[in-house]
Amino acid sequence: MNNTSRRNFIQQSAALAGAAAALPAMVNTAQAASHESHTVVTLAQAPYVGLKIMDTDAMPWPKPEREGGWEVKTLYKNEKTGDHLIIIQVGIGAPGGKNHYHTFHEWAYWLSGDFVNNEYTSPYQRTGPFQQFREGVFLDRPAYSLHGGEEGRLDSQVGGTCLIMEEGGRSVGVIPDEPGYNEEFKQVKQWSVPRIIDTLRDMPWESHHEFGDVLVKYLVEDQQRGFRATLWRLPRGWSRSEGSQFGRASYYKQAHQFNFLLNGDLRIHAHATPDSRAETVSLGKSFSVERPPMSIVGLADGVVSDAGCVWLQVTYAKGTSISNTPIEEPTYL
Repeated sequence: MNNTSRRNFIQQSAALAGAAAALPAMVNTAQAASHESHTVVTLAQAPYVGLKIMDTDAMPWPKPEREGGWEVKTLYKNEKTGDHLIIIQVGIGAPGGKNHYHTFHEWAYWLSGDFVNNEYTSPYQRTGPFQQFREGVFLDRPAYSLHGGEEGRLDSQVGGTCLIMEEGGRSVGVIPDEPGYNEEFKQVKQWSVPRIIDTLRDMPWESHHEFGDVLVKYLVEDQQRGFRATLWRLPRGWSRSEGSQFGRASYYKQAHQFNFLLNGDLRIHAHATPDSRAETVSLGKSFSVERPPMSIVGLADGVVSDAGCVWLQVTYAKGTSISNTPIEEPTYL
């Protein structure tokens, strides 16, 4: 097996995008460079689909559309539904929007710094329990969950960055004369409550129930909604044995998965088809791996992580929004 260096396989892609003959130097023929130097899509043969791998630290921050607006890096976007996975960067002192709700589900993991919000149970409430999002806080916010900022309360102290998925839908304000206000909120009969976990402070690692040397934090496991969120941790020098089910190459027929490496290094195998030779790709901190349906991936053989690693994994049963469909079992090679 050949191994692609962690940063170079993406940094070289700009030069290699127009030079097919030079492609093996970067990805050993199993990956294809995109037009963006920070993104690679692995090759696949129909009906199989390639992985989308992004070095998000190498992505530039576009200028905000308005003064004082958030800066945004887009990792995934569905033009038809509006679903999008982004990294936002908020400035020092940034407030949250006033009391509002979404008609869609969203999830988020705070990467650095802080951001503030207040949670509500009534659209007529103007003072809600205070919530400060900091590194390691995970949010699972159902549709029709009221939240927002308040004047005179604490704003962001240092600014920061957040990985956040917003599914297609609308935001509706419940305060007159504030942006997005719409009296349709009066027709809502039940308000939902989010799941907010400080994964660094309140949730220790535990051994996986089948693979004792693999550590895990179960954030969400909701088969009714078809949504799962998990943190995985591998120790320094961890190796995958050939017969282990954990990390074995597999694909989903309809499930869509997002992986984000929070720290460390990780080597994965990508396959163009079930019968193709596996190619090894090395990932580093802040790398994003989108795994669409019918994309084949597994952990590399032998040593998978030199320094150890932690990554966030989020799986949708179907599409990239709540489908109320159970998540299928993966199909293993």
